Amino acid sequence: MRRALTARGLWHLVRGMPKKAPVRARRPPLLQPHDFTAYLNEKCMQLASGDLQEVLRQADAIRAHAAEIAAERPRMHRQVEFALTLVEEHEDGGAPQIPLYTIALMGVALLYFADPMDVIPDWIPGIGNSDDALVFELAFGLARAGIERYCTWKGLSTEGLLPARLRPTTTRARRPPSRRAPAPKAKAKAKAKPKRR
Repeated sequence: MRRALTARGLWHLVRGMPKKAPVRARRPPLLQPHDFTAYLNEKCMQLASGDLQEVLRQADAIRAHAAEIAAERPRMHRQVEFALTLVEEHEDGGAPQIPLYTIALMGVALLYFADPMDVIPDWIPGIGNSDDALVFELAFGLARAGIERYCTWKGLSTEGLLPARLRPTTTRARRPPSRRAPAPKAKAKAKAKPKRR
């Protein structure tokens, strides 16, 4: 049995065009947040005290760059200032109770921020600092315990400084109770063992 040819179907037949455009598969982004997390952890393992000295030498330039983007990204501006303060206090010996992992994460994030030619070059308007903001969010998320410890010790608020805690997106489904009858218990053996005297 043939279907009736509609005007639209006839138009597509005459023009030689398919009725629907093929759907293009969406490619995943080249870089994911876990790639940046791996970068941060790898660089933390390689960071030396000389690298922290380099951060302190560039502190004025870093603060100036953060001030330039303060209107566009106020949260990142606060994170940059906090990270610089924490690294400066660590180098002066004023924060001995803060984990070195926290100091290393702040140092790596600051060095990443100071480099204008990173994954997304900083000179691209609108999106140039997006990767820097992501690196700071991830660094502050990974260093949450050390940052909370420092803020508690100094009496500072973490409001607007730390990223929100993420809840797991997947939950384990519970199995419904089985409706099968329980397995029968093994019957006692008919023969009793003779008792020893």
